[in-house]
Amino acid sequence: MQAKKSLSNISKNKELWIAQWKQESFERDIRSGLNAAMQQGIAQGLQQGIAQGLQQGIAQGLQQGIVQGMTQGITQGIQQGITQVAKNMLSTGIPLEQISKLTGLSETELQSL
Repeated sequence: MQAKKSLSNISKNKELWIAQWKQESFERDIRSGLNAAMQQGIAQGLQQGIAQGLQQGIAQGLQQGIVQGMTQGITQGIQQGITQVAKNMLSTGIPLEQISKLTGLSETELQSL
């Protein structure tokens, strides 16, 4: 009931109606501007987040790759060294059982050398 009375009063007074219309237009423009700014902020945030995530992912991947590569290289080098020592021991006539205990290689592995 109050809304109808207010509407009736506004309709009768052209200046009041124009002022109300301007106020509503202003508020609508503000909301529209805020919404556009928020959308732009979200888009920029996503773009920056993706770029930063990619940089971190690449850096972490490289670091892990280097560590794994070094670990594999060291492991292979140790294994090659053990194999070479076992071959040298075999050439001197040391028994397989003794070489196996010293190198950790099985007698079957030693026989294949």
